[in-house]
Amino acid sequence: MRSLRSLCLLKVHSLRLPALDPSLIPPNLAKDIKIMGLFNKSFIDRNQYYGLGGSFVYQDALSIQYDGASWTILYRSNEFFADCCPHCDFVQPDLEQFTLEEGKLAPVPPHGHGYKYKELMMSLSYTLEDDGTSGKIKLRLFRNSVPLPDRFGGNITIGMNADRQWVASCSGRLAWALALGGSYIETPDHIQDVFTTPLYHSCIRRAMMLQQWDPHEFVGLDEVIAAVDEAFNQQEPEEFLEDFWRL
Repeated sequence: MRSLRSLCLLKVHSLRLPALDPSLIPPNLAKDIKIMGLFNKSFIDRNQYYGLGGSFVYQDALSIQYDGASWTILYRSNEFFADCCPHCDFVQPDLEQFTLEEGKLAPVPPHGHGYKYKELMMSLSYTLEDDGTSGKIKLRLFRNSVPLPDRFGGNITIGMNADRQWVASCSGRLAWALALGGSYIETPDHIQDVFTTPLYHSCIRRAMMLQQWDPHEFVGLDEVIAAVDEAFNQQEPEEFLEDFWRL
């Protein structure tokens, strides 16, 4: 159960108040608020490709929650084969999570392929740039309280890309074993709400056949959905739906 201090910190962070003057609050509170301002975000990676012949759809999302005492990592990670399309063959990925306190050892969670590390322990540490624009969470593995080489651990690096978007980049063997590997873009959606329903409201394959599109012209599912929406908006809804269901 979270302490009253942690609950208050999370509430202050959720209000998205203007930057507080560090000189007006205790140093330890100013530090925690700065950490939360950088790390407490949700991220999504939707590198899905869809073709008429069917393909794999990848669904990955990540959320970091620091409450002043512990770090909770929540994530969804799944892939499914879209025999028809990502609407008709939708699979909701499970929500996984683990919580760590800085510097304290805890068992490796069995998510993904984490069960392979069942006899090992893990710890968390972090670094934060002075200007608050980037930081890194480091996950390290231990056997019999002895740390293993860094290459066996994992890193979650937070920073901004060229488009001024917040990005979380996850790397390392432990990150991939827990199904946390890859790069994610910040999303305003809460992770509990991500990938709970299909990304589109009807069969995408039918819409593509109606337009006689070559699926290889598209590099990702977002492009396909945008094209379907545009085609729908260019026709009268009744006419589009009549043609759509005639297929």
